[in-house]
Amino acid sequence: MAFRLDSDWGVGMTGRGSRKAIAKMTLGVAAALSITFVAYNLRFNLSSATSLHILLVTLIALRWGFLEASVVSLVSVACLDYFFTEPLFKLYIADPQDWVALVLFESVALLVSRHSNQVSRHARESEAHGNSLQKLYELSQSILLLDHQKPIEQQLASLIRNTFHVKGVALWNAYDLRLSIDGICDVTEDDVRSTFFTERNEDDALTRSSRRILRSGTRPIGALAISGHSLDASSINATASLSAVAIERARSFTAESTAEAARHSEQLRSAMLDGLAHAFKTPLTTIKSCSSGLIEMDRLSGTEKRLVVLIDQEVTRLSDLTTRLMRTARVDNATLTPKRERLHLDSILEETIAESAQLLSGHPIAIHLSAQFKTIWADKQLLKMALTQLLDNAAKYGSPGSSITIEGLQEPAEILISVRNEGSFIPPEEREKIFERFYRSPGSNRKAPGTGIGLSVVKQVTESHLGRAWVNSDPQTGTTFFVSLPKTANVEQ
Repeated sequence: MAFRLDSDWGVGMTGRGSRKAIAKMTLGVAAALSITFVAYNLRFNLSSATSLHILLVTLIALRWGFLEASVVSLVSVACLDYFFTEPLFKLYIADPQDWVALVLFESVALLVSRHSNQVSRHARESEAHGNSLQKLYELSQSILLLDHQKPIEQQLASLIRNTFHVKGVALWNAYDLRLSIDGICDVTEDDVRSTFFTERNEDDALTRSSRRILRSGTRPIGALAISGHSLDASSINATASLSAVAIERARSFTAESTAEAARHSEQLRSAMLDGLAHAFKTPLTTIKSCSSGLIEMDRLSGTEKRLVVLIDQEVTRLSDLTTRLMRTARVDNATLTPKRERLHLDSILEETIAESAQLLSGHPIAIHLSAQFKTIWADKQLLKMALTQLLDNAAKYGSPGSSITIEGLQEPAEILISVRNEGSFIPPEEREKIFERFYRSPGSNRKAPGTGIGLSVVKQVTESHLGRAWVNSDPQTGTTFFVSLPKTANVEQ
């Protein structure tokens, strides 16, 4: 067994490298003997022969390296001592000056060999570093062309293996919990997962394999294992960074596509709602005109009159619902810019409650405003729309005949309005989702009809005022919806 010097992994074992080194040393020794033979027959003195041997050692050092040059320099010293120093044909030097000359020759030969070997090694390292940079550039360019419709980890593993010509690549995507392997890897799926969970980078010189944790900032998002390679640590780290960027980029594309599809879907549904509301408006207006006309004529009997009055009331209710639906659809499709004005909250609440009288039938309303609560700066129509949605929601899902409580409170940093009903409960996992457009909690259809857009309007109106909306719910005390407006909304602009 012999050792092989590898620029990336240090000293390795290889019989082929040993045979090449022995062949070079044999050839160098033969060259030294040949130079000695020629110099001796041409009657060269010690100085001339030494110059030829120095030239030979220098060439060998430049061409092959330090080890071969060192062996040849020792052979050269022996030849110079044997053939060119007194007494001749003996490995013995009588003149101290010859000792000095030979020691100087060996020192120069070793120094030149060592320096030449360092220069050659640096040149090889620079070339390898340049090749690595070129490969990394090719990898980064290819990552931009990946198909984000297909699993990104499989494409990445194949791309890394083909770019660096390694034995195998394994890549673990923590987002999708998927492992992709390209080529032959000396690691198992558990090994790659353990790299992710332990967050430990490793290099194995014996198997020429490396493992790296993939990070997005400081957050781990996957793991990478490369087998059978000759890359340096910096190239492995750069490859891991590029892989992490590619995974995050693919995830961003997916999220953006999903959001865009959802936005188009919501726009379509809002447009359909708006169209249906307009379609209902005309026949409802006709029915309203007819029922109102019959009532005004006052020619109907008691039973007939009660039926026409009922028709008139329900038509009015349907007309109001259609108007609200049209407003909701417009809000859903628009970017709201509230027109703030000074409002008295108690007056706004009274107007809203009066306009929602039919929705609140059977539910007593209790209003509690803090003493310091006087005015609020907000868009009147938008605020009334949000309050109407909250009152409607409280009436639909509260216990029959239960009270609805409205409170207004001025906090240090915000103005808080709450609407509470009794008898309903919203599980914690549903409390964020109910503010999404068209979302309805499981089982809500059995309690009350709805479109799933009312609370999304509340959220949008509140956020347009730079505020927020949220809900608290308890099985015993009921459900309370909160709307807050920051203090900046209470300053005239």
